[in-house]
Amino acid sequence: MPCLSFKKSLPLPGIQLATTHPFNRIRILDGTTVALSSNCQSDYPSSVGAGVKFQVEVDYLTGQFQYVKIQPAKAADCPAGRERLATIRKGDLFLQDLGYYQYTTFEQINEEHAFYVSRARTDTMFYIDHPTPRYHPNGKMVERSAYEQLFIKEEMKTLHPGEIRNYPRVYLGRHKKLPCRLVLYRMTAAEQRRQAYRVKRRDQTKHGTIKQKSLDLVGVSMLVTNLPDKVPTEEIVALYRYRWQIELLFRSWKSNLKLDQFRRMKQARWECHIYAELILLLLSTLVAYQLRVRFWKERHFVLSEQIAIHEISKKIGMHWRIRDGTDWQCIHQKIELTLNAIGRKKVWKPGPINWL
Repeated sequence: MPCLSFKKSLPLPGIQLATTHPFNRIRILDGTTVALSSNCQSDYPSSVGAGVKFQVEVDYLTGQFQYVKIQPAKAADCPAGRERLATIRKGDLFLQDLGYYQYTTFEQINEEHAFYVSRARTDTMFYIDHPTPRYHPNGKMVERSAYEQLFIKEEMKTLHPGEIRNYPRVYLGRHKKLPCRLVLYRMTAAEQRRQAYRVKRRDQTKHGTIKQKSLDLVGVSMLVTNLPDKVPTEEIVALYRYRWQIELLFRSWKSNLKLDQFRRMKQARWECHIYAELILLLLSTLVAYQLRVRFWKERHFVLSEQIAIHEISKKIGMHWRIRDGTDWQCIHQKIELTLNAIGRKKVWKPGPINWL
């Protein structure tokens, strides 16, 4: 299936975050997989049998889908990370996980005057400016002495559990030396145990073996970003936590909209079915996020996106059937009343950027 594109003709209001630096969009990209019946294996191969992967990017501020692609489950994530940059605009912020970690992606985001926050791979080589570089007799710096390697394993030993440390200027890669900021977070004992369990499970379920370096750095989380120095370290960590919103979207899609529950059917029929599911998800998410903005501005009410998507998805068909009449306003009011009663998100206090 080709990449799906969505035309956005009307500007939509978004959540106003109290960030140090303003962003036009906060774009979150991730993928999720669904197992298929064996008759789809030729077009949708997986590591075991047949499967499909959905690459979805959503703007967290407005709920608009920026990029959607349907591909075989065994396909790599990096190409999707490059393709979605076709719609990049100045001032965008990209939040992404390790699957889309690529130097060329970071370089293009830099060139377009946009921003990124990404987890860093454990095998990344970090360098810093050498405090005492050597020089040739003609006064030119010896290129090999301009940088010295930053060893994360040694830095990790100097961090206390729960501590965050900022490195304002490091260079990624042994050859390219891409400048960026590095943020290290030393996990607490409980967080490290959970992370070690995830690594162990990945080793049991994925092909290949886990590198020793990954095991050595299991207690530290590394973020790289090109955000300016005026953005505090705590704000960078808070911004990256919004990446989990795409995980909640997938969870709602699978549990509430039953994405992965369908009977055996011909591939062409399944493709029609999944397109309808995507349209339903698009409309439900967009309406839910816009109601979230409205509830917050008018009632100072933090709406749960998962509950909102579930309730709205049940009424989309009814909205369509009466689209030419006036009864749709009554349905919309009923949705608002329902969400006002059961849709409040349990938030104890706002984060560093005045949002959950």
